[in-house]
Amino acid sequence: MPTPTVRRSAEAQPGARAAGEVAPGAWYRLVLEYDGGAFHGWQRQPGLRTVEGELRAALRPLCGAEEPELTAASRTDAGAHAHGQVVGLRTARPWPPDTLRRAVGATLPPDLTVSSVTVAAEGFHARRDAVRRTYRYLLVPRRVPIARRYAWEVAAPLDLAAMRRAAALLGGRHDFAAFGRSPRPGGSTVRTVHEVSVRQAPGLGGGEGFSAVIIEVTADAFLQGMMRSIAGALVAVGQGRIDASRIAEALSRAARGREPFSVAPARGLHQWSVTYPEAAQ
Repeated sequence: MPTPTVRRSAEAQPGARAAGEVAPGAWYRLVLEYDGGAFHGWQRQPGLRTVEGELRAALRPLCGAEEPELTAASRTDAGAHAHGQVVGLRTARPWPPDTLRRAVGATLPPDLTVSSVTVAAEGFHARRDAVRRTYRYLLVPRRVPIARRYAWEVAAPLDLAAMRRAAALLGGRHDFAAFGRSPRPGGSTVRTVHEVSVRQAPGLGGGEGFSAVIIEVTADAFLQGMMRSIAGALVAVGQGRIDASRIAEALSRAARGREPFSVAPARGLHQWSVTYPEAAQ
């Protein structure tokens, strides 16, 4: 599993302030975890409960009238979960990182937490500075009520070997327009998939338990809906409803628009981690 890293903080630069001292107007890197079941995604929207909205509400008592700058590594879908969502934050008032983490965490709801806070380099942008992102999609190949909030229950047994062969076709640099759309109108739909795997995680749930299937994809960036479309296509292959060649065709004909793959439900989607350049780079 990739371990998120971040560029050298201001504290580590030559001529920096004393250890533990944070300059006014500091930039921070927050790592968030949340159960997305009751959220309408990351981005704040009027009248809807969102992760950004709850985070800003928790920051308000600390920042007063100031509206802090926030950036997020990804805009997770409504109902999707996060284990390593990275948020860039800039505040006028300097905070020791752990003090900030505890102060924000004290007022966040139970389905959202800040697992870590570090001082980031000046100008840190959680989305633009990221070099890799990893998502996992969780499947259970039968009805499992205890898992349905966090996984997609699929009706038929899955041919994992066929899914792996199909998944291998996704590796490399392709136009993924058949699997999603750019977050910006007219933006590029070309992405690089660095790693993709399909594996089984047996023995979950205690007792006889149940087997889960994990689809994991690491890419430089993702299109809107891309991971859920990939999961839907691979499940269709695993159930024998389509052949792996359909995925190859979709990649070769990407400019013609989206392939009608079933989009997997958001509840099985888990934003896993974000990777940044090493401190020396």
